[in-house]
Amino acid sequence: MRCTQLMGLSSKAEEFLKEHCNIVVTQECPRCHHPLSEGRECEAYESAAHVGMFDDGPELQEYQLRDGRKAREVVQAAPWSSGPCIFLCLEVDGERIGEWPQEEIDNA
Repeated sequence: MRCTQLMGLSSKAEEFLKEHCNIVVTQECPRCHHPLSEGRECEAYESAAHVGMFDDGPELQEYQLRDGRKAREVVQAAPWSSGPCIFLCLEVDGERIGEWPQEEIDNA
């Protein structure tokens, strides 16, 4: 079956966000306001729909880091394997973080 496959961020990029991204309360108890769930502080900044097979690529996120900088998801590669396999990495101040190894991209 042909379809868009989102490979997402590498484990190194996920680890970077775990260590450096702001965490916000995403849901709280309506009575006592105790946090029920938390998540990364982020927002969509751009669509990569054009990278998908049927204009169904991902919304790219921009994460707020604890030191005031922002980390943006960027498309690192999109090789074809019964549809595009979209590999994302992070970019902070023009430097890429958590890029996928070329071997993993080549074996998609």
